[in-house]
Amino acid sequence: MENYTVTILGCGVMGTAVLASVLKSSFEPYPKKFICCTGSAKSAEKLKETYGDKIEVSYGASNVEAVRKADVIILGCKPFLCQSIMQSVSSGLNHSQLIISLLAGWTIKQLEAYSPYIARVMTNTPAKYGCGMAIVSFSHDALQYEDLVMKLVNTVGKALKLPERNMDAATSLVGSGPAFCLVMMEALAEGGVRMGIPYNIAKECAAKVMEGTAKMVMETGMHPEALKAQVCTPGGTTIGGLMVMEDKAVRSGISRAVEEAAKIAAELGKK
Repeated sequence: MENYTVTILGCGVMGTAVLASVLKSSFEPYPKKFICCTGSAKSAEKLKETYGDKIEVSYGASNVEAVRKADVIILGCKPFLCQSIMQSVSSGLNHSQLIISLLAGWTIKQLEAYSPYIARVMTNTPAKYGCGMAIVSFSHDALQYEDLVMKLVNTVGKALKLPERNMDAATSLVGSGPAFCLVMMEALAEGGVRMGIPYNIAKECAAKVMEGTAKMVMETGMHPEALKAQVCTPGGTTIGGLMVMEDKAVRSGISRAVEEAAKIAAELGKK
């Protein structure tokens, strides 16, 4: 696909996160045009103020024409709005467009009502800063566009391909994961505050600890358990703190949160 137009239907948190990451990147073949569709003139104006001449904007009834011009459609709306939005722009769909869906819960089979070329993507809010994670699944017909989709999506930070049966779990681990990490970061910072560290410094320390720990896992390739053991001195502070965390079931609480979020993700597409 060359000289293609990307239309983003729904420029909320995730739609703009992907847009921002693609605009900051360079790859071939690069889109010739981005059209951002919103529900109101106010939100369209805000997008134009943010991204300027890099994008075109559309809202309301004009979204039909924006969809008609698209070679690639990115669905960035809320999952519960998808059906009504797609119905409102149905006359602009030609069933040959590549649809990249960012919607939790919506299956490839459901989306194939609009095109046989479906890439289902789950990413997260760090994508806006180029350090996100994304999982991608393809319909059979969309496999011909795999290289292009992976280049587009990889701009968020890192993209990996998985079968669709893993997508609800990916929605939880990848999509909800930042919120779970932020609870842990908040707790670390508040622990520092409890022991006398000023909040701003405690927050910065907690954020850097999580960033550095993640980088250590990624660069060494070692199991988190092995890296954790390296920090634990016999009879020391770390093992003492870890025992309290085990007493409070922190590990299973986090794992169960991932499980529960995955169950909810599975229900979203049924509503």
